[in-house]
Amino acid sequence: MKHVLFAAALTPLTSPLWADTILVNAPVTAATLYSEGATVTRSVPFSAPEGSHEILITNLPESLDPLSVRVTLDGANLGTVAVRESRTLPHLTEDSVDLKTAKSLLEEAEATLASTQDARDDVLMQAEAARARMTYLATLKGPSDTAASPETLSATLALIGKETLAAQREAATAEREARRFDKALEEQTEAVKEAQQTVDALTPSQSDNAMLAIAMTASADTDATLTLTHLADDVEWVPVYDIHLDNLDDPSLRMKRGAFLYQDTGEDWDNVAITLSTSRPDEQNTPATLYPRRHYIYKPEPQPKMQLDRSYVASEMGAMADPVVEPVLIEESADFGMGLDGLTATYTYDKSVSLTSGSDYLRIALDTLDLSPKIYAMANPLHDDTAFLMAEATNTSGEMILPGFVSNAYLNGTFVGEIDLPLISKGAEMDLPFGAIDGLRLTDVVTDRITGDTGVITTRNERSETRVFTAENLTDRAWDLRLIGQVPYSEQEDLVITHQAQPAATDTNYDDKRGVLMWQTPLNAGASFDVTLSHKLQWPTDMELR
Repeated sequence: MKHVLFAAALTPLTSPLWADTILVNAPVTAATLYSEGATVTRSVPFSAPEGSHEILITNLPESLDPLSVRVTLDGANLGTVAVRESRTLPHLTEDSVDLKTAKSLLEEAEATLASTQDARDDVLMQAEAARARMTYLATLKGPSDTAASPETLSATLALIGKETLAAQREAATAEREARRFDKALEEQTEAVKEAQQTVDALTPSQSDNAMLAIAMTASADTDATLTLTHLADDVEWVPVYDIHLDNLDDPSLRMKRGAFLYQDTGEDWDNVAITLSTSRPDEQNTPATLYPRRHYIYKPEPQPKMQLDRSYVASEMGAMADPVVEPVLIEESADFGMGLDGLTATYTYDKSVSLTSGSDYLRIALDTLDLSPKIYAMANPLHDDTAFLMAEATNTSGEMILPGFVSNAYLNGTFVGEIDLPLISKGAEMDLPFGAIDGLRLTDVVTDRITGDTGVITTRNERSETRVFTAENLTDRAWDLRLIGQVPYSEQEDLVITHQAQPAATDTNYDDKRGVLMWQTPLNAGASFDVTLSHKLQWPTDMELR
């Protein structure tokens, strides 16, 4: 709708056949990419004589947003700017040298194929003619004169047989000769296919075009520069990382930063200067509004009683599950929302890039961060059979590290898996996984579990559990072990929870998660580490535990 309203206010385009019309081709010269979308810049020099002129640009994609168009002129005075989305002049482009060569080779391949096909068809026409004679000879009979001598009849039949045999041989010879073309036709057909594929690959992408007419005035003959900027959809970039952890005895951590670029604007980008931005113009960019909140009270009208079919109610109640009661044991859920800290980072790539519309996924390398890691073994016996190698490091790069949904982890040069890298602020700590440590075996054994009532006169329900976690080091090196376990917690006075841990936990609120405990200890080669963890829950008998 905004395009319709905008088009109604546009200055009508003058005829491109006017002598004062200057045709300008304005390819993309620079682009700033966001998480979605981009600001595209087209900067092109041109010459104009003194006077008033109209600059006409026809190589703009149909998806051009008129409201985002901004034009500046250096060396001339800018007048009105009009965008036309329909009834546009064709965008005339000249083929590149490579494309001209590819088209010439395609024409040659097609001509060779056609010549071979014609030669085969000529040979097959001889076979067809021979078959026609055979058909005619088959209709001939001997002499109708009953008085014909045996010699005459024999001669006639011999002639028919001789001619029939000759026609059969001629048809067979022609068919054999035609088969000699089959291999050449197969090869030439493949050559045409490959030549067409080359032409398609070299042909620039070009969707239906929009057109821009710019009024200008020059006080004298001038060499000017036109700069056009506008927004483009169907453009995006995502950070990518290759994270290398090497030499566990004296560990080093390298983060090779890069980016994947993609655009489907309908036109190819050739030698474009690229800037990557963390700005998110497609998302909320203003604070949410708060409105006044009014409370009031009223006296409710009495509601009429509904008469229900008792048999229906009974059947429905019988099909229902146990009554739902208020939960008394609460488990916190994780919130995986992500946000930046309000600062916008930009990365300018030092080389121009080319991107074919709708085809290329281009990866570019940015830089490498060298960090000083501390390695440790993370153990979660409740869910895992082995511990996992982790690298702990501080972001000392002086800038935030963007989230990376395409991040590959390598240990001593060997790929170990993908990492979902979160946003890491400047100076923040990060913990990165580098695969399982098969020689660090974990076990979880429940040694005691009781559920029942307490006291002669029952006043409370009780549930208790004891389990033993074990980490066994079967490797030939010592590890900094961090083992985690879990106990329930309560936010209600009537639900009383107590727990005991032997040995005592190093951290009773690990990673700011209630009820998650962590033990940190050195674990030498061949040694094992045991944790005994027990808890007890007590609650009133008239309540249920969830």
